[in-house]
Amino acid sequence: MKRLSEKAKPYMRVNALIDMIFWLVSGSVVAGLALWFEWPKYIIWITAGVFIVIFIINVIIRPLIFYRVTRYELADEQIIVKKGFILIKTTLIPIKRIQGVELVTGPVSRRYNLSILRAKTASMGIDLPPIAVEEGKQLKRQIIDLVKEEISDV
Repeated sequence: MKRLSEKAKPYMRVNALIDMIFWLVSGSVVAGLALWFEWPKYIIWITAGVFIVIFIINVIIRPLIFYRVTRYELADEQIIVKKGFILIKTTLIPIKRIQGVELVTGPVSRRYNLSILRAKTASMGIDLPPIAVEEGKQLKRQIIDLVKEEISDV
């Protein structure tokens, strides 16, 4: 199975930092309410501690573990993706069930020259982990070619 690009770690960290804005706003609201209503000061310290723990887990630890665990493979008859952080999940989608494939890039992923490949079936879909744009285009073309060759009974 193939590993992720080294660029996936900083990409995931930047995405986690963007997500941390929600936690910063939430913590600020709680701290502001604690000051406004003169609640005990330990509420502010607990809020700060929770924010720091979430920051360490999401921005520092999670990208490292996700990078070490995540793998993907395009086999002759299926796509296999293994990914996770706490719960590691391996997903397998048969090529003959795929109905559509799309390559998605956003502003952050374009900065790191990464993309996310989505393979869709009638009942579900699978997102491959962040891969290089050129590799994603090549993988998309391979999947489309395999789907065209497949004689389906569906």
